[in-house]
Amino acid sequence: MAFEIDLISLFLQASFIVKLVLITLLIVSFASWWFIFEKYITFTRVKKDIFIFNKFFWNKNDLKVIFDELLKKEELVGLEQIFFAAYKEFKDANHKNTDFDSIKKILEISISRNIEELSKRLSFLSTVASVSPYIGLFGTVWGIMNAFGGLSQLTQVSITVVAPGISEALIATALGLFAAIPALVSYNWCLNKINTFSNEYYNFSEELIIIFGKEINESEAFK
Repeated sequence: MAFEIDLISLFLQASFIVKLVLITLLIVSFASWWFIFEKYITFTRVKKDIFIFNKFFWNKNDLKVIFDELLKKEELVGLEQIFFAAYKEFKDANHKNTDFDSIKKILEISISRNIEELSKRLSFLSTVASVSPYIGLFGTVWGIMNAFGGLSQLTQVSITVVAPGISEALIATALGLFAAIPALVSYNWCLNKINTFSNEYYNFSEELIIIFGKEINESEAFK
């Protein structure tokens, strides 16, 4: 006959400290899964926004037309923010400054703000991934100490007496791993996605600088 673990019974039989550890791990696990889902939705939207703006940008020949279109929008995201801030600075900048120092600085700041926004709550996932196993291990050690402390008061000891206490203790370690593994996988996935978006932003900014340079050369050629 197969053995089935009754998690509810083990939880109810656990000591106060072990119960506290299990409840903490459950709360942390639910919170990390919420953030994982939120990040998935956010990154899916960002990828779509990048695709849409790139298609819009490269289909237009006039930067001013693009800028005027963005002026009509209530909220700018991603590449839209980066282009808008850079073009606004480009219009006000002294075109004799061939280094485009101010424009490059604006681009760096805009990219940094976008990356910072994408990186929100990543520290929480990192903390859950690194700390949860230790919290679970603490619950396990405490549970085993209680189990062996209770056995010291018995005259006869058998496996049927020891097993429930050990099972109760090991549940904490299992729950710690249950919270840590998805958080670690999601954290690494998020870092990879953010690195991809960062490359997209920096590549676009380099292309934008080149386009600005061509705009200046063309305007000076007609003088």
